[in-house]
Amino acid sequence: MRRPAPATSTANLVGQLVAHLLIYGNAYIGKYRENGKIERLSLIPPDRVRPVMESGQLSFQVSTDGGMVVCTEADVIHIRAMSTDGLMGLSPVAQARQILTLNKELAGHAVATFENGGRVSGVLKVPNTGKDQLDRLRASWEHGHSGASNAGKVAVLSGEISFEPLSMPLTDAQFLEQRKLSAVEVARIFRVPPWIIGAETGDSLTYSNTMEQADAFVKFALRPWLVVIEQALSNDRDLLPGQLYAEFLLDGLLRADPKTRAEIYEKALHPDTGWMTRDEVRTLENLETTNAST
Repeated sequence: MRRPAPATSTANLVGQLVAHLLIYGNAYIGKYRENGKIERLSLIPPDRVRPVMESGQLSFQVSTDGGMVVCTEADVIHIRAMSTDGLMGLSPVAQARQILTLNKELAGHAVATFENGGRVSGVLKVPNTGKDQLDRLRASWEHGHSGASNAGKVAVLSGEISFEPLSMPLTDAQFLEQRKLSAVEVARIFRVPPWIIGAETGDSLTYSNTMEQADAFVKFALRPWLVVIEQALSNDRDLLPGQLYAEFLLDGLLRADPKTRAEIYEKALHPDTGWMTRDEVRTLENLETTNAST
């Protein structure tokens, strides 16, 4: 687990595993053996794996360049998100496909709007002119005045041509508000505080409420996924036999500010009512202990 594969750390493995869970709703860890002993752990692309339950036995059909290979739970660890059939997990992305599609459409709207100068330009009025002349006039106007780079230029018209600007409809003018809502929806899908992805929260952020939101992120967004991973790894007797189990230590993410920690340690070290030793405190603060055997 400390070195799952050559040039792969635990952080690399877990990071890719979480990405698979968020995108596909499933992650598959392949256990590669030499002489019956596990020598390497590597993730299998979820789009190449199909879990199958037959006669109460779970197997995995894995597509490879050479065809299909059938593996068992002795070869593959399946980590899945929330499931409706007990076999395949559902990713947050799949559950919110419509919302993400809306986000894409709004992005296209934004690009199209700003490529045309950020607003509807207007109407050129030309009396009794043929179609070819109108097409050339429109092309010339767009070349000289359309787009962000031409914003603010002075328009010069000759002859009996006149320009009548049009104001932007209210529905178009509000699309930026829709974009803000879309960013908040993305945060809601993955259960993260909006400020983490740069979305507006509507509230002023202070040190106090930022700390509270950071704690909420760890508890309600990050922790549920980590529990899924911990239990899947702990249930595999090849990796963690006997009483061994996997656990993510989140103390560093949830640790209080220095003043609060000092107050807690003072109580913990009280000679009559305390429950910790100095070496235990130093260990929590990632400091060398005075007792080499600790």
